[in-house]
Amino acid sequence: MYRKRGLGIQITALFGIVALTCLLSCGDADFSIDQEQTEDPLRFIEYVLFPTAPYIDKSYIEKVPEDEVVVREIDFEAEKRAIQQVYRAFIRAYVEEDMTALLETLDISTGIEWGTDTTGNVYGWNNVRTYIQVNWSIGDCEGDPNAELTDFYIRPQNVRVPWTEASAKGPTFYYEPDAVLADGACYTEIGRFYFTKKSGVWRIHQIDGSKYFTDLKYKAP
Repeated sequence: MYRKRGLGIQITALFGIVALTCLLSCGDADFSIDQEQTEDPLRFIEYVLFPTAPYIDKSYIEKVPEDEVVVREIDFEAEKRAIQQVYRAFIRAYVEEDMTALLETLDISTGIEWGTDTTGNVYGWNNVRTYIQVNWSIGDCEGDPNAELTDFYIRPQNVRVPWTEASAKGPTFYYEPDAVLADGACYTEIGRFYFTKKSGVWRIHQIDGSKYFTDLKYKAP
């Protein structure tokens, strides 16, 4: 009963304010009303009385262009250095076959994806870990912990992705068995890395995966 009474009061107040707004703004006989003068009070009323209503478009509340938000919120040079540090720690842990250290560089909280030339994309931490351990057991690949990432794209957190994310390219390596020779060989190629920043920490979420992005408005200088 109290809910119905509260809703009735809100609706009555809404119609009262709308009527008052109309009386104040509709007095001109030629009806040349500035549309923004009419819409803004109504939008404010909607937001105050029904702030959680899913059917109300609240996109007008924040009108800062997205590219301006990027420039305002991201220190590109600082983020690039932090991402580079994670990448080097990842390469070092992989070369040293240190699974504990490697795991510290990976974001497995919402799944992980690792693309390979030999088996296709590997999904989920358990499968990725098995793939890494198999590679460690059949060959020793030497990566360069001092290698540099390039082509950074850094995007601030948003509605669809509630964390800062980044893409970059950098050397990656893999071992490929040879059907003819007794031993296989290690190959180095440029990988596409996707990073996430959660709780202030950058980690690798995908290598040659589906979330790598190259939107020009997020290109780091």
